[in-house]
Amino acid sequence: MAKPVKNVRNYQNSRNPRNNRNYKYARKEKSGIFKNFILWILVLAIFAGAIVFMLGHFNEETKNNLEKLNYPTDYSEYVEKAAANYDLEPSIIYSVIRTESNFNPDTQSSAGAYGIMQVMPSSFEWLQELRGENGKYEADALFDPEICIDYGCYLLKYFYDYYGNEQCAVAAYNAGFVVSDWLANPQYSSDGETLDDIPYPETNNYVAKVQSAKEMYEKLYFS
Repeated sequence: MAKPVKNVRNYQNSRNPRNNRNYKYARKEKSGIFKNFILWILVLAIFAGAIVFMLGHFNEETKNNLEKLNYPTDYSEYVEKAAANYDLEPSIIYSVIRTESNFNPDTQSSAGAYGIMQVMPSSFEWLQELRGENGKYEADALFDPEICIDYGCYLLKYFYDYYGNEQCAVAAYNAGFVVSDWLANPQYSSDGETLDDIPYPETNNYVAKVQSAKEMYEKLYFS
């Protein structure tokens, strides 16, 4: 026969698992584990965010470096010198070079243009006359990047001054003084100063390429 319990409250407390020392310890241990778990989650979240940020920065930098490979600035010494001498933006010079020869100084076109800026020998001779340097160079001198960039930029500046805007100057660099005929034709120019349409597909494509390249050079190097 079971002995009667003298103190019911003490008995009930002893039977309550929440008052058990082991229970309290286990509960405290579980609470500590949960806090550590939350802490680790926060640390991992911060670490993951840092990795995402670094990868995003790395990807952007890698993208820019790859784009720079496609839009080089070779012969920068000659380009910067010509830009200063003829008051031209380096970005337009690089864009013309990229479009004309892709920075190959030994290029010779089927039309007979020479060098890195694809200057025609007849134009080269005329430019020497304009500069008071008649007969200073033979046509083969255009394969020298320094000379070709100097005279090519001189020609580009001439067209800038003659037509007063970049679009017509670039078009003339490709097609010559026929640009004047287009400006005089209402079918191609509504104001006689800029071209609404370029009738030569080659020149139209050329101007678009130069303008697109200039935007990239401005973005990558001059912004």
